[in-house]
Amino acid sequence: MAIVLDNLARSPELEDILLKAWLGRSPDEVIHVRLAVTRALTQLYYAGVVLSASATATWIAGDTDLSAPTPTELQQAVRAGRLKPGAPQTKHLLGKMLLASFMSGVATPGFDAAV
Repeated sequence: MAIVLDNLARSPELEDILLKAWLGRSPDEVIHVRLAVTRALTQLYYAGVVLSASATATWIAGDTDLSAPTPTELQQAVRAGRLKPGAPQTKHLLGKMLLASFMSGVATPGFDAAV
């Protein structure tokens, strides 16, 4: 469900609808805490998968900059032609974005209490 929410729930209202459909009831605090942890871990997993695919590329050697564009900035770069969908550089940036998402989720107040 964490993956479904990350990919399909574009608003808190839609997230609530999906959770109610999945559970057959409104989610309680335990479900929210478990989902927060699971969503963070799936972001870390996907970041590892995507970044490991580009780790051996010669153009990436020495890249220690973990800064990442926002989803909007990435979309604008693709629309403007600065990045190509599916290109290795674009995938590498996506990996950085997923890692940034994990890091920002872990830094959220209350996350440490969830684990």
